[in-house]
Amino acid sequence: MVSLSGTLDAWSESEVREALKGILDRGTARLLLDLGALRRIDSSGLSTLLSVLKAARAAGGDVVLLSPSAAVASVLRLTRLDQILEAYDDEAAALSRLSA
Repeated sequence: MVSLSGTLDAWSESEVREALKGILDRGTARLLLDLGALRRIDSSGLSTLLSVLKAARAAGGDVVLLSPSAAVASVLRLTRLDQILEAYDDEAAALSRLSA
């Protein structure tokens, strides 16, 4: 599980993208991203999540979101990315989805 906090935006996205892709490059194709402490996300942050999702799926894995904050969940709904990025409030359910 990787926990993200604060803001995922144009200023932080490159560092987050590199870190997450580094995890994928080391052979972990299934990522659980805990977004409970992520207060804000912009289009650059959304692009990072989609890029990591694409890379994970290309490696035979997936990305699942855990407990997105209300603000982040709202952005995901408004952009309809909640239909692409699966989010769970329950860690056991999210882990079960990743292991399926």
